Amino acid sequence: MKRTNCVYYVLVCMLLCFTACDKDNSSIEDEIPAAIKSDFSKRSPSAEITAFNNHSNNICQIEFLDKEQNEASTWYDNEDWKMTYTQISDIQQLPSEVLSAFMDTQYRDVKNIDISKTERAGINTGLYMIHFLYRRKNIENVEHNVFISEDGLLLSTFTWKPNDTRWFVNLPQDHFDFITEKYNGAEIKGYVNNAGEHEYFILHNDTIKYVTFGGTVSTDWGFWRETRYELNKNTKTPDNVATALTHIDPDFTYTNLYYIESNDGNWYFFQDKTRDNELGYNIREDTTE
Repeated sequence: MKRTNCVYYVLVCMLLCFTACDKDNSSIEDEIPAAIKSDFSKRSPSAEITAFNNHSNNICQIEFLDKEQNEASTWYDNEDWKMTYTQISDIQQLPSEVLSAFMDTQYRDVKNIDISKTERAGINTGLYMIHFLYRRKNIENVEHNVFISEDGLLLSTFTWKPNDTRWFVNLPQDHFDFITEKYNGAEIKGYVNNAGEHEYFILHNDTIKYVTFGGTVSTDWGFWRETRYELNKNTKTPDNVATALTHIDPDFTYTNLYYIESNDGNWYFFQDKTRDNELGYNIREDTTE
């Protein structure tokens, strides 16, 4: 008889627990505005909502578990979706194009990786960031962050950690307008906040370019800082630039060549990445040296 009472008590406790959970989930969803709830259910139909926050700056945040039980958050400005951030728990969850792109790098055998995906309004493809520690030159355990777009385009590798993308929900419209006007036909592939500067990965004329902004409004001083992209090492540079490089360092040979556009003029950047200090020289395109 005592055993029966014990089993009954356990069943009652379990029922009360499930009921309480249902009420908690129900009460959370009741807080979400109808328009946001409707849009969210279309974007994440299998999501399990775990929390809702209505911030004072008109930003609403929904925390949830996706269909793979990954922790994720999505943000709305008023009723407009702005961003979704997902912490990926297993590398095998990566789309085949992204996984293949990573496996083609020198980091394919790395262990203890941390993966996140960011989706943003105004950017058509999600951005994956794969973080790990790896040797760089003669230094062990250097921070590495590999950025790959959802369609499998390897965009960049940082040997430092950018600012947390979750701090930047609303991206300035003036950034998008500038890129559209200056780089006709370009596709924005991702965004990072790099040491306080806004950096966009774009694909323009089959070339990956890095567009950096210091300000958020087009009238800000230093609004557009620069656009940088790599050229083929064998690209012929203007005679005045090649002559200037010879004058600066007659014995210098470079492994990588970059072109930099800015309001102050355009530059060539010559770099030798085989050296520990990765020596490089910036030379203006219109130099008279």
